[in-house]
Amino acid sequence: MVQMRKWRPLLDLDADGAGQKASYRKIVDGLADAIRSGRLEPGAALPGTRELADILDVNRKTVILAYEEAIIKGWLVSEPRRGTFVNARFADHAMAAAKTPQSRRAAGVGAAFAPDFMTPALPPYFDDLYVPAMRAGRTRDTMYFDNGAPDHRLLPQAVLHRYYRNAMKAAFKSNWVKYGNLESAGQLRTALAEMLRATRGLTAGAANICLTQGTQMALHLAAGALIRPGDLVLVERLSYPPAWAIFRALGAQIEVIDVDRDGCRIDQIEALCLKKPVRLIYLTPHHQFPTTVSLRADRRQKLLALAQQHRFTIIEEDYDHEYHFDGRPYLPLASDPGQRSVVYIGSLSKLLGSSFRCGFIVAPENLIEALGKNQLLISTHGDAVLQKMLADLIADGELRKHLRRAAKLYRARKDALMESLHARFGERVTLRNPEGGLALWVTFREDIDVDAMVRHAAGVQLFVRSGRQFSPLDQPVNGLRLGFASMTPDELGLAVGRLHEASRKQA
Repeated sequence: MVQMRKWRPLLDLDADGAGQKASYRKIVDGLADAIRSGRLEPGAALPGTRELADILDVNRKTVILAYEEAIIKGWLVSEPRRGTFVNARFADHAMAAAKTPQSRRAAGVGAAFAPDFMTPALPPYFDDLYVPAMRAGRTRDTMYFDNGAPDHRLLPQAVLHRYYRNAMKAAFKSNWVKYGNLESAGQLRTALAEMLRATRGLTAGAANICLTQGTQMALHLAAGALIRPGDLVLVERLSYPPAWAIFRALGAQIEVIDVDRDGCRIDQIEALCLKKPVRLIYLTPHHQFPTTVSLRADRRQKLLALAQQHRFTIIEEDYDHEYHFDGRPYLPLASDPGQRSVVYIGSLSKLLGSSFRCGFIVAPENLIEALGKNQLLISTHGDAVLQKMLADLIADGELRKHLRRAAKLYRARKDALMESLHARFGERVTLRNPEGGLALWVTFREDIDVDAMVRHAAGVQLFVRSGRQFSPLDQPVNGLRLGFASMTPDELGLAVGRLHEASRKQA
């Protein structure tokens, strides 16, 4: 039996102020908390109701009510002619974790999950993506080499304001803001289908499009419908970290294929297909992420033939199709009239920036229908006002006008970055002038430790991701992906200067 004088602190009844009368609910909560934490052990005897009322300085009826509720909830049991006890079914092993010497106030929602309940940690890329600056002492002077984001300063703000206002008026007038309304989504799917037919050769209608809030949501939806635990998924040796993190979270087995100057090695894909069943392959064939190379035409046809022969699915992410500087861009794999195996993923983020969350999946109607049902588990509908605005921007040609203006500036920025890198690093870097996109892939001579250079860059107020972060196998990579679109030529020159300074600090 717990000593009489210890019952009040045991139940923590003075936590909200000494001298206050305890309600029966506080007594029940105090009993439950003491049992959960192991301070009241299974089978422990409790004082009689009159005795505990005297100890707590409350009316006996208050204690009777508390005991009755605690018994109903299973914390306590009452035995005739013996008294009231902590329920013995709370086995000692069930309370073992609560007896650790940490404050019980650290428990609850704010406490960390036990490791057994956690999925594997995400790669470090994710922290960098959402906290794109050094955690210690970020200043306004910090510069950021992103993965190829557009410059939001170039957006036609007056046009966007006008279209958003008009969309807002139309949404309220047509009652599109009503919960579950899908009319604006239908308009956006129709506008996207027309745009994709005109610019990417996709024979898609509105029924072939699933709208998402960005490419990562699109990847998760598509992969979730196609992958089962244990399935073999192929990714390129360097690729987009969120993609292979999603595949692994779904229980897939990952194998990598190499990439050369002509894109992914189709011969390696064929060799793997002859050894074991391949369920899915994830590619960025237009401008391979992160190396920017384009998949050669003959390899494209061979890949589509392999998909048909071995019955695997291709997820084709075409993240920056809009920006192509030399010649005509390759049409997507999904545009091939004979293919039946490609799920196409894109977004408008490279046109308008990541704040405008509009991704999309293009696929046969039966798959789109399944994806739509799965999506209802996450969200019943999107932002009706934003969808209406985007649909009108596409239909009226305003998005195309902005693209033409921005693409000229981005080409000049690409050239400025290449010149700065050659001027600062000379023969210590190898550059390949990309056919398009918003980033360069830069490889460094072996005497430069890229991982160390990235660490030292933080000290000179420059953020850049190590090439290792694009490796599903966490292998060292002597390259960096440097986005050029979000900085002016002068800013790019300053950023390259800081990168060069960081490279000299390795010694």
